[in-house]
Amino acid sequence: MRIITVDTIEGPKKEKVFSPDEWDFHKYIYSPTTVHHGVRYYEIPCAFDIETTTISEGEYHLTDSAVYEHLKGLRLFYDDRIKNDIPGFNDLRKRVFNQIRLTKGKQNIDTVYMELSGLFPHYFPEDIINPSDQLVRILDTWEQNKPKKEEFRPYAFMYHWQFCMGDDVFFGRTWEELTNFFDWISYHLQLNHNFRLPVYVHNLSYEFQFMRRFFYVTDGFYRDIRKPLKALLNDSIELRDSYALSNMSLEKFCKNTQNVTHYKLVDTYDYTKLRTPATPLTEEEDAYCYNDVRGLTECIREYMQHDSLAKIPMTSTGFVRREYRKGYAKNKKLRTAFRETALDEHLYNLNRAAFRGGDTHANLLWGRQTVRGVHSYDIKSSYPACMMMDLYPMGKFFKVSPRTFYNRDMSEFAMLIKCRFVDLQYSGACGNPYLPLSRCEAVSKERVIDNGRIMSAGVVQCVLTDIDLEIMKAEYSYSDFYIAEVWASHYGPLPQEFKDTLMDYFRKKTALDGDPEMFYEYSKAKNKLNSSYGMMVTDIAKPKVIYEHGEYKTEPLNVGEALEHYYKSRNSFLSYQHGVWVTANARKRLRRGLWLVGRDNVYDDTDSIKCRGDHRADFDRLNAENEEKAMALGAYAEAPDGSIKILGTWEEETPPEGYEEFRTLGAKKYIVRTGGHYLSTIAGVSKKAGERFFNERGIEAFEIGTVIEKSGHLVAYYNDDEIHRITVDGCTFTTASNTALINDTYTIGITGEYLGLLENALAKRADIV
Repeated sequence: MRIITVDTIEGPKKEKVFSPDEWDFHKYIYSPTTVHHGVRYYEIPCAFDIETTTISEGEYHLTDSAVYEHLKGLRLFYDDRIKNDIPGFNDLRKRVFNQIRLTKGKQNIDTVYMELSGLFPHYFPEDIINPSDQLVRILDTWEQNKPKKEEFRPYAFMYHWQFCMGDDVFFGRTWEELTNFFDWISYHLQLNHNFRLPVYVHNLSYEFQFMRRFFYVTDGFYRDIRKPLKALLNDSIELRDSYALSNMSLEKFCKNTQNVTHYKLVDTYDYTKLRTPATPLTEEEDAYCYNDVRGLTECIREYMQHDSLAKIPMTSTGFVRREYRKGYAKNKKLRTAFRETALDEHLYNLNRAAFRGGDTHANLLWGRQTVRGVHSYDIKSSYPACMMMDLYPMGKFFKVSPRTFYNRDMSEFAMLIKCRFVDLQYSGACGNPYLPLSRCEAVSKERVIDNGRIMSAGVVQCVLTDIDLEIMKAEYSYSDFYIAEVWASHYGPLPQEFKDTLMDYFRKKTALDGDPEMFYEYSKAKNKLNSSYGMMVTDIAKPKVIYEHGEYKTEPLNVGEALEHYYKSRNSFLSYQHGVWVTANARKRLRRGLWLVGRDNVYDDTDSIKCRGDHRADFDRLNAENEEKAMALGAYAEAPDGSIKILGTWEEETPPEGYEEFRTLGAKKYIVRTGGHYLSTIAGVSKKAGERFFNERGIEAFEIGTVIEKSGHLVAYYNDDEIHRITVDGCTFTTASNTALINDTYTIGITGEYLGLLENALAKRADIV
């Protein structure tokens, strides 16, 4: 074990062998402390990190025992339609005989597939919605993950750790050294359950998987399974996730924080090199390890200028929530209004059912072909614009009879409508069917799905807001419409106190934009502005994740009790239904743009439209309407050059001639050529990997079946081993549970159903263009 005692910006320069007798610990023993919720914390900035090697070389078959065991013994029912739809169906049945039971009956494959998608989204993507395709995917996944003789599974191990306390950095190579070191710190600082040392780890989820077998985990808070936000080790050292705190990579966190001198040395380290605890590290490698923790403590030290370590929030949203809460505290009437608009369990579930995110879709008409002269128009700060200018349910929801709904003007009310459409048929011009299959409660088997969106269906049952229903009526035809229930609340603007804080962020962001000396302040204002929506839609009744006796488990909450607790808490001030309406209003703003461009729409995503032709004049008309309302409501800010920046303005993001080339294969899958350079957006492929691949091969490589090696998408293989000894490259050492990260290969693909729709569209295109 080593301690680094003198350093420069470039990294460590002097070191010595660590010994308790040789190091003055008293400077930390007498450090200040603060108390929060009955626990005392040392006010010492600390950071911890490990370096790992992943073993994944050679020819081997990657298998996942968890998904294999889950699929083994699965019972699936099929009907004649599925049997006739899959070539060689009988051979398929024989292949899985006595492993997966295929039984003729009322088919349940789509229901089972949705459950599998929730458990194993990497293997079962949501965009596969045809039951025949789903069945093939299930059986292929089972086959690929069958145990093989001499099976090899990727694994990883630690070869170096680094710990920074204040200005001192400690290096070690083994788990034995680390456990002794943590015991030594606990002993000298006299730590216990009520007297803790907070230590920040950037992306705690990763390090915790390696550490959890070596320490007694006595407390923690978990965002999800394998995703701790904090974890208390040995009742003394409280690990915290600095990635959740900053919402940035460590590189960006250091660059965007004032008074940081030890930046992450991203270009100096070879991650592919095999290293063990016995591998000597070069001076450059030492510097990399050193800066990772020294730079992080400098980031944390900046937070300590305004907060004690005891009270720093766990996430970046926590700061934003705190500032909005202060604004609300200025108006005591808001607390009463908040309690009066409380949702009961039924209304909360209706709001959850009606909630949707951004609207992302590719127009079938222009899919799978190269389109030139595509222009891109984006809405400036779409969600903040909605929060400033649009209306929201501001009163208590009350039940409305279907008769009242049909016969009274309800335009002044925000509504939740549980309804059913019969013979639903998309008839819009923009090529973006509005209703997602995933947000429907029930859909008949007689249906046509366009990349997850309903083009037609015999029967559809869903929960909509009044905004969604208005769009549905404009874009779909149907033979019958039934209402199960309607709940209404008076429309009104969000509280002025909310708007004041929101605009404070926007004005700071606008005033600092483009000033390199104020980049830190600009980044903070931008991040806070972007977080203002996310805090609205936190699941109030999300199941609690517990880590106990070395295993994770979930504990479902009673929804009614969770809601009662939420509305009673003095820390709560946001109404969940407001978040539901933010995205609904944003989708309506996007639709207004889509209705203008019509069939010229090629692709759209949340606040952006990519379309053929020059529609600048159309968007100028929308901007004129938006500007009048924005100026009246104060939804604008003055830039340093004297220009006025208005929320909700449509801005052209492409050169006057548009993209040189554009091609899409569905939502989150497209490539553009601009300035002679290719840029791609593919879910599952990093921007850098896509850019490198397509600039070498051109746009024609963006096609179904193309394989992108080293896509930049890291696949995690979790190994939950107990403590054991292994030998690698002649070095024998202790290891345990770990996460192996593999730079995955990505194959561009689409579902069979979507391919059929694309081919039909291609056949008709000659008559349309």
